[in-house]
Amino acid sequence: MTVTLELLLIYVLSMFFLDRLFRRLNILSEQALTRSSPIDALRGVLSTTVVCCHFMVTYQWKTTGEWAGSDSSALLNNMGAVPVTLFFMITGFLFFGKIYQRKPDWPHIFQSRFWRIMPLYAFVVAVVVFISLYRTGFDLVSLTQLAKESLRWVVFLGASFNGFQESRIITAGVQWTLKYEWFFYLALPVLAALINRENYGRYLALSLIVVVAALPAAQLEVLKLHFLLFFIAGFIPVLIKRHRPAWIDYLKKPVYGALAIALIAYSMTMPDYFSVPQILLLSIAFAIIALGNDLFGLLSSYGLKALGEISYSVYLIHGLVLYSLFSWLQVYPFIDSNVSHYIMLLPLVLVLVCGLSLLTFLGIEKPFMLKPRKGVNTIPPL
Repeated sequence: MTVTLELLLIYVLSMFFLDRLFRRLNILSEQALTRSSPIDALRGVLSTTVVCCHFMVTYQWKTTGEWAGSDSSALLNNMGAVPVTLFFMITGFLFFGKIYQRKPDWPHIFQSRFWRIMPLYAFVVAVVVFISLYRTGFDLVSLTQLAKESLRWVVFLGASFNGFQESRIITAGVQWTLKYEWFFYLALPVLAALINRENYGRYLALSLIVVVAALPAAQLEVLKLHFLLFFIAGFIPVLIKRHRPAWIDYLKKPVYGALAIALIAYSMTMPDYFSVPQILLLSIAFAIIALGNDLFGLLSSYGLKALGEISYSVYLIHGLVLYSLFSWLQVYPFIDSNVSHYIMLLPLVLVLVCGLSLLTFLGIEKPFMLKPRKGVNTIPPL
């Protein structure tokens, strides 16, 4: 059995256990309970797949010294790339639906995004700062360097902190996706002005500044503008809902569920991840799911929906767990190690990540969800 097949088998068994475990937990909000969208459960699958990807990247890092994807397995690399692509499509779907042929309430939208995303991110960065200071003996570098490093974390670029080169690895580098999320949110008034032919005043003006600033940012490779295609692909099911509603019942048929599974499976084997062909295949699969196809009941599971509820925590804190286990506590000897033996630790890692994510969801995320600003509807960030 190849390493990839071993990993997939252990992952599927782990997810079966987690699904059963989370069915026992009463954590779904009233809003989530009343939704029939398969997207909630999809988010649970996507976030844990990213954990699986970085679990294997950690092995690569510990055995070769390089934090990078696999040179030999497209599937392992796509266990990170495909979920990120679909997460961006989810964001595009949710927010295009809120502005297309609608009257957006911009203060409420931006407040909702800030309080939904930033508290947990601030917590994670605080942990990164503490670990970095601890690992460097609290011997501070210059204030200038600290300021530069801190700024990079504020804008989701990640960096060393206090000169500690492993700081970015503590989060598994996932913070990079948040800069695209925020760019998309801040560009929404421009998008809304174009599609609705409305003038949104100062919100449009500020949004235009952000969009214009993205051009030099792209030249400096701070932003890769083709990533915006992922969000745009999420617009497709909204357009179908508004203009071709008769298609929805057809797309819920089992044959389209099989098609979505086949497209995602093929996308997972493509060596050129984040490529246009991969985006096209995934956009079809995503539209089928977003319009209500639950893939033969898989995405109607309460356990997976509960995992979807904590998916933002899973996504942000799994790097902390991986780093703590394998770099700080050193629970596994990587010298002369066998990757098959290492893979057997995946269930433990997933249970720990999901358990801690439940705590951060209840202790950090949910308090802000339960106390939204006046008129704000909370929406999952990923």
